[in-house]
Amino acid sequence: MTLALHSRDFEPFGLSHLVALAVTILIGYGLCRLMRSDVAEKWKDRSRLILAIVLFGSVLADPLLAWWRYAHDPEMALKFIVGYSLPFYLCDVVAVILGVALLQKNQRLAEIGYLWGIAGTLQGLITPTLYFDWTTPEYYAFFAQHGGVPVAAMVLVIGMGLKPEPGVFKRALFSSWAYMAIIYALNGMLQTNYGFLNAKPSVSTLFDYMGPWPYYLITLQVIAFGLYALLLLPFRSGDSHQLSE
Repeated sequence: MTLALHSRDFEPFGLSHLVALAVTILIGYGLCRLMRSDVAEKWKDRSRLILAIVLFGSVLADPLLAWWRYAHDPEMALKFIVGYSLPFYLCDVVAVILGVALLQKNQRLAEIGYLWGIAGTLQGLITPTLYFDWTTPEYYAFFAQHGGVPVAAMVLVIGMGLKPEPGVFKRALFSSWAYMAIIYALNGMLQTNYGFLNAKPSVSTLFDYMGPWPYYLITLQVIAFGLYALLLLPFRSGDSHQLSE
């Protein structure tokens, strides 16, 4: 981001980042154990509801916090919201998908959320495109989403047993291409860079090792689809249809 941002307070793999990673791992482990335990269903339901609220809230928080931070200049605030804070990033989309899956116990949403959340959003958790440190609400909103997404994915698939079903790989491919096509078109209309489809992030991320635009989009797909295949390996069985059908 270059608009109204002149310095980066957040330090990748600094204390605030490591704390966020540790909290994410602990919450994910605890919720998966809870879902697989004999605890009363009402506590599991409440846990799913809270996690869904966190995911929905993290998506809503981005434009609200952008407006709050730049409210002194409404024109800048609106430009910032349109340019960076609309819910068009993959992490926003998958947060909504997983939130709905948690509330409805929806298997189809759970499987696509699992693949997108672990293969995609986890990268954002490890190499955050974040400027603000933990003295700001943006820090907590960012990690509520980028930590909450992989946690929700594991809770649904591992904790609740909503495992991927046959044909999931093909569904994931077409869903991914549909997302890229829609967001690329929106970027063209809005002159934005959601999904980082039109340019790399302005801070150091794994995109830096994938080649220049537009070739890194090909590299990204190869890596993403390879990760999909790896993530589906534990769910293959010799007496069932192949997941890739």
